[in-house]
Amino acid sequence: MNRREVVKIAAILLGGSLSGSISSAAIANAVGGIHKAKAANAFFDSESSKSVAILVELIIPETDTPGAIEAGVPAFVELIVSDWYTDKEREIFLEGLAALDKFCQKSFGKSFSRCNTDAQIGALKWVERESKSYRSNAAPGDNTLSEDAPFFLKLKELSVWGYYTSEIGATQELIYNPMPMTYDGDINFVDVGRQWSY
Repeated sequence: MNRREVVKIAAILLGGSLSGSISSAAIANAVGGIHKAKAANAFFDSESSKSVAILVELIIPETDTPGAIEAGVPAFVELIVSDWYTDKEREIFLEGLAALDKFCQKSFGKSFSRCNTDAQIGALKWVERESKSYRSNAAPGDNTLSEDAPFFLKLKELSVWGYYTSEIGATQELIYNPMPMTYDGDINFVDVGRQWSY
């Protein structure tokens, strides 16, 4: 199996196709290897770094398994945005972070990272509502995010892809066993409590 096939399978498992930037990064770094890479230079300023960490943790919080921060998703997001996004994708992402801060300043009198959790959740819901008007120009049935997809869709894609391709996401959340040594085609979900890969 080659890298491209691995990426396609991973995309299917995650419920859709991947944007071109994430596909390229994953192919170049053989999926899991991308988590060991670091952005060429620190890309986000400290305020943006805090905001990204909060956002990804709101999307995939710590529960009985580690959340997005512990899985290294903020560094993954920075790597993709700085080294793999096109100029247009990068601009949309950075403008989205700025719009989130502007919304919080106007609504709560503070930047996003300084707001309390309820206000941060409210801001995330606002940015999600803002993205609902987006209409992809992709062919029918093509779930690939286009370059002009809004900030929230980019953030969600990066959070989910970054989390579930991390060692923590794959081994603790998905409880993936790469060598089960047996095949059971009829696993009762109630017995495993999470997903089929256990």
